[in-house]
Amino acid sequence: MNRFAVFILCNLAFCSPPGLAGIQLDAPGALSDYSGCEHNTCLWVPFNNPSKKFHRGDITYYVTPFSDTGGNFVLERNGTQLLSAELKDLDASVSVVWNQASTRLAVTWSDGGAIGNFHVRVFKIDAKDAHELPSTATAVTEFKARHYCEARGNNTQAYTWIGNDELVLVTSVYNTSDCGPDLGHLEAYVVNASSGAILRHMNLAAFNRFAKAHPE
Repeated sequence: MNRFAVFILCNLAFCSPPGLAGIQLDAPGALSDYSGCEHNTCLWVPFNNPSKKFHRGDITYYVTPFSDTGGNFVLERNGTQLLSAELKDLDASVSVVWNQASTRLAVTWSDGGAIGNFHVRVFKIDAKDAHELPSTATAVTEFKARHYCEARGNNTQAYTWIGNDELVLVTSVYNTSDCGPDLGHLEAYVVNASSGAILRHMNLAAFNRFAKAHPE
């Protein structure tokens, strides 16, 4: 499964009219048992793979699901816990994308299913612990000021890293017809992960070109 294929989706009761089909980054639904890694990204559905663990060098990471929804993302080095971070309302997939140096990672999770809502938390790993970075707020706010679904909100997903401190975020309007003419509208941002500053803004065409040249 190509984690980040851009695709057209028609969602049952909220099927988009011709010409207004929604676009977002691909993800499995809540009932999927998919798990796997490609390039620098690993993707799985923790509720259907509750014991699944991934390894990157001396790092082990996994999600401990709660009994209903939600879960904790856990990061360990050689058996010592560096981080336990809540993924609020988790109900479907989780993806983790690493920078090349394995010093920063972005966690995307869905609180509903294959079309979101998607959320992102970004972390920096130090020698003895890990802490969260303010990578997403500026891009999320900038996008929301121009495109927003009052009924369901927007999606934020992490796509890939450029170097070790530039993160590509994808923002999109939730893909159902009650979101009006903006449904599925997608843009992308290159941000400085340490500060959240926007370094580059891409419309859909520009992001498609970027994703083709930088598959993740």
